[in-house]
Amino acid sequence: MGSLFSRNTTPVYRNRTNQPKNYSGVTPKIYRCKYHDYVHYNEPWTDKLTGVEYKAGYYDEDGNFYEDVVFSKQGVVSDSTTAVCKCDYCGMEDSRPWPDREKPCIHCGGTMHLVSQIDTLVDDENDSSGSYSYDDSYSRGKSSASSAIYLLIVGMLFFSLFSGIIDTYHENQRETYYNPSSFQSNSFDSKDYSDNYSDSYSNSYNIPTLGDYMFLKEEGKGFVLTDEADYKDNFENGGYKHLSLDSDGNYYDASTDMYVWLNQDIDPPQFQYWLEGLSSEYGDYGWMEYDSIEECWYIETSNENWEKLDDATYEKFQDRLWHIEYEF
Repeated sequence: MGSLFSRNTTPVYRNRTNQPKNYSGVTPKIYRCKYHDYVHYNEPWTDKLTGVEYKAGYYDEDGNFYEDVVFSKQGVVSDSTTAVCKCDYCGMEDSRPWPDREKPCIHCGGTMHLVSQIDTLVDDENDSSGSYSYDDSYSRGKSSASSAIYLLIVGMLFFSLFSGIIDTYHENQRETYYNPSSFQSNSFDSKDYSDNYSDSYSNSYNIPTLGDYMFLKEEGKGFVLTDEADYKDNFENGGYKHLSLDSDGNYYDASTDMYVWLNQDIDPPQFQYWLEGLSSEYGDYGWMEYDSIEECWYIETSNENWEKLDDATYEKFQDRLWHIEYEF
């Protein structure tokens, strides 16, 4: 996944829509990141023209609000960073140092989860120079002319697609009407076969039941799945991980900046891993698997092309590489 801009050119911002208006506080800062661009307003305010109240915090290019954002650099979050966390049991929310983010709730001992959004800076510094205007066309998105052209193109594509569907429907109707074989009975029920095959496939593997969190404990040369009670009772002894499910269906380990995905679309299912700083070098590819028999890592470098991770690369990232041992 390439950088959003070159250091030798003017930074490229994402188009912004649905943005807060009429802010009169200290000049806001913008952070260009891998997934979003965030404008930070450090004071709450009320738009005097509309009466809309806005919170202090971060707003992305679509106008979504984030109470707090933790920024990593090259896949690493500084230990001096603070993060907002919330207890799953009593609802207590606090701001704590990044290394303490997974420690149990100080009030009830419950499991804490991150409230802070996590994103990776694509440059070393944020822009506080005032070289951008959060109230111009950058904030409003595309111009009206561009929007009109966009709507025209979408309309033409929709009309073309709709016409194709109608033509295909009539062609199928003609083939059915003039094809006597289409009226012959057939005892083979494709739907029943499909359903039975799907059930057989899903029941032939030991698929773990995973919720909003994945709890792991270190065992042998890897980690094994465990439950929340075990994690809560033994977390402070070390060797445990607590991963949260993100909106893309991946479980994120902030300590190593690694994503874990249970891929059930392959046979057999596998846990696959995305390590920021390594996987991201391969664009749309870069997912990794650990081979427990060979005791080595493989990475997808192109479509269905998996290569063994070479020794030099492994040594460079070995402190952040870990895997789950599980028998499907």
